[in-house]
Amino acid sequence: MKIGVISSSEGYSNEELKDLKAAISKSSAGYVSINLSESFVRIESSTTTVMHTDGGKAERISADAAVMRSIGIIRDYEQFSHRLWLAQAMELNGMRISNKISSWLSASDKLGTLIILSRHRIPVPDTTSSENFFHGYAAVRKYTDTVIKPLRSGKGIGVFRINDPDAAMHIFSYFTNLSKPIYVQRFLEKKGSGDFRVVVVGGKVIGAEFRKAKGWKSNVAQGAEPRKARINAEISELAIKATEALKLDYAGIDIADTKDGYYVLEANPTISWSGFRKVTGVNPASHIIKNLISETRK
Repeated sequence: MKIGVISSSEGYSNEELKDLKAAISKSSAGYVSINLSESFVRIESSTTTVMHTDGGKAERISADAAVMRSIGIIRDYEQFSHRLWLAQAMELNGMRISNKISSWLSASDKLGTLIILSRHRIPVPDTTSSENFFHGYAAVRKYTDTVIKPLRSGKGIGVFRINDPDAAMHIFSYFTNLSKPIYVQRFLEKKGSGDFRVVVVGGKVIGAEFRKAKGWKSNVAQGAEPRKARINAEISELAIKATEALKLDYAGIDIADTKDGYYVLEANPTISWSGFRKVTGVNPASHIIKNLISETRK
């Protein structure tokens, strides 16, 4: 069996990739690097073939399965669409990709995630999303203490907390000038000044961390301290339910404990796990590859 890792050559060499390569090697499967930014597709005689150049020679990307990690740095919608369809073409040709492309796409979008979760009766923060200034303005007035986010982002970058609707209009202007939608959430006061990251693989919780925030952001990249967490059955069940609703093979589910109960904040279909692994001693890569091999052999 050959297992690929779908990523990009644009600065995505990291600890998670090393862990995945090591897990693939340990499983006795062959490793295939799949860089979407360097791949291309040929559609000839009713056959679709995704290819890349290896040693100066163009050849078909040959793998039985693959882990979806990154489509790279995106500068244009057509580039985004092109890379997604390259991955989708490999999936349509029989490659078992984890996470599946459609599931990865939904879960990597904050609005898409909340729409799906709310339809499954999973508690999520009150949210308003629009391209209209005044819808955002009304949301800040209604929620009072709010968080404004980009729809596609990570590590807490470009996220604002604000309670003044007039000041928020300047942030909305910034988003609108970049042709980005406005995404406003009610701010949740989290017990313990942090939230839980629960990692689910193959429908099972493999571990959890509590990210103790230094300020109001609980991202490790923003200075939060990860700690090993023992979670109760309710949190575990909520994380599994969210992962299943989004049809993900693996995910990091962020859950806040508040005075009104538990809320799912986000789902992460391409989790960074260096901090999680350090505090829990659990390496998600080995679980992801084991689950992927099992699903591929079905």
